Amino acid sequence: MANTAHPSFNACRTGATVTLQWFVHQQQWREHALTLMYRRMERDRAALEGTLETLRDAHDWNDFAAASQSVWRDYLSASAALWQEGAAAGLQSVGAWSGLARNMAQQWQDVLAWPQQGAQGAKSGAAMPMREWMAAFERAMGDTAHGAARAGTGAKGAGQGPQDGGAARAGGKTRSRANGSPSPR
Repeated sequence: MANTAHPSFNACRTGATVTLQWFVHQQQWREHALTLMYRRMERDRAALEGTLETLRDAHDWNDFAAASQSVWRDYLSASAALWQEGAAAGLQSVGAWSGLARNMAQQWQDVLAWPQQGAQGAKSGAAMPMREWMAAFERAMGDTAHGAARAGTGAKGAGQGPQDGGAARAGGKTRSRANGSPSPR
């Protein structure tokens, strides 16, 4: 059955799926870490009980040293096994996290493909009146900003451009009145 859900729902579902998968991987890692911690505590307890037993059974230092060597050998072999298992778990968790990141990127790429398809449809001409209006608006705002910048430069810029035509006419009226000639109506 084809998935025909709304794109915003697909985006929400993708985010929720990724978050829940992340929680699952985090919980699995936590369970494995706790299992390793429990096994380390068992190893330490067994070493302490073995040392206590060798101390109780030993008649002198030589007996204690010989018996404690076997306890320490067992302790170190159990430690090596735990280190190997921890390293393997670390590599597996890195693989799981990279797989999760890859799946998340793929799902988001699929979700984001819908707006890109919509943008291609807008290039077909449906948005052209809006583009023309925006271009005209930008030109008008640019001309207004340019005129305001020229007017802000002071009197030395007055009467030099088409935006300043009124200032030039006003300046001409003032000069003609100062010369005594009547103003044209």
